[in-house]
Amino acid sequence: MKIQFLILFLANFLFADIYATYEVKALKEASLNVSTVGVVSKINTDIGNKVNKGDILLVLNDLEEKANLEISKNDYKFLLTQYERYKKSAEVFDKNSLDKLEAELKSAKDLISLNEAKLSKMKIIAPFSGVISEKNIEIGDMSNNSEKALLKLVSNEKKLLLAFDSKFAQDVKVGDKFCINSNKEENKTCVEIYKVYPTLNSEKKLNAEAFGVDLKVGNFGDGSIIKGN
Repeated sequence: MKIQFLILFLANFLFADIYATYEVKALKEASLNVSTVGVVSKINTDIGNKVNKGDILLVLNDLEEKANLEISKNDYKFLLTQYERYKKSAEVFDKNSLDKLEAELKSAKDLISLNEAKLSKMKIIAPFSGVISEKNIEIGDMSNNSEKALLKLVSNEKKLLLAFDSKFAQDVKVGDKFCINSNKEENKTCVEIYKVYPTLNSEKKLNAEAFGVDLKVGNFGDGSIIKGN
C-alpha cells in the first residue's frame, strides 16, 4: 500500500503542471531612426497604421543628396565615354594617359556608391510588415540622430512571454505546451513553447516564449505549463 502511494505521489509530482504567468508581446519590435541629421520632409505613416516590409516610412530633405548623385552619375558617363573612345584608339594615346583615365573612372564609380549610401541614410524603410506603435517626430522637425526612436514598429505576429518559478529550470523544455487558464475547459487555448531563457529575470524568475495567440499585445494572465510533452 505504501509503495503504491509512493508511486502515485511521484507520478503526480513528476507530471504536475507548472504555474506560469504570461504577457502578449509582438514577435518582433524595431526602434527606427535615421543615421544622419536633417529636416523631415515626408512622413508616410502614423500611429496604428499597418505597413509592409520595404515601405518608405519617413524621408528627410534629400534634394542636395539627389543632386550630388545625379552629378556623379553624369560625370561617370562622361568619363566612360572618353575611356571607351580612347581605348579603341589606344595606339594613339600613351599608356599613362589611359591608366590615368581608368583611375578617374574608378574614382567616379566609387563616388556614385558613396552618394547612393548618403541618399539611403535620408529615409526610414520598414524592415518587416507590422503596425506603427509610436511616432516621435513631425514634418519640419529636425532629426538629431539621437538614441530616441523616431518611429517604433511591431510585427503582426505575436508571442507569449511566460514567467515561472526558477525551481522548475530543469523541467520546462522546448516543445512543452502552455495552456491559458479559462472558464471554458473545452475551449482552453494551448500553445507550444519554442524558447526557454537560461538566466533569471529581474524578478528572479525564468522566462520562456510560446507561439502567439489571437490576443491583443499587452494582454496578460496565467496558465499552466504541461510537463512531459
